[in-house]
Amino acid sequence: MNHRETAYALLRVTMGAIFFFFGIGKFIGGISNFVGGMNQHFSGKLPAFMVMPFAYFLPFGEVIAGALILFGLFTRAGLTLSGLLLVGLTFGTAMLGEAPTVAHNLQYALVNFVLLWLLDLNRYSLDSLFRGKAELRLAS
Repeated sequence: MNHRETAYALLRVTMGAIFFFFGIGKFIGGISNFVGGMNQHFSGKLPAFMVMPFAYFLPFGEVIAGALILFGLFTRAGLTLSGLLLVGLTFGTAMLGEAPTVAHNLQYALVNFVLLWLLDLNRYSLDSLFRGKAELRLAS
């Protein structure tokens, strides 16, 4: 067992769980409540036409990206989506002047970068499982 591949899997699963459960939490609290709270939070800083579409998409994006990363299915796409979400979230928190949250988002972005950078270590994943089955079929 390769310790680097195991470490990668643990970091990937952790990142996926974070995104997945933060997204689920927004659904549990109610999408309209979340969007309304975001709109109020950004009032006077960003126009509603920028905030509301992002706020409606965010829970879906977090759940989708989180599930893909968690299970290692279309991992590159899941990490790209989570990276784009982090760019949007960081932009918004920077506009609010919330430096601690911006720094926190930067930590997530760094982990996201590392996971993308080391994607070749993604052995313990559905991507790897399906790739192995496809290679067996091609070899037959």
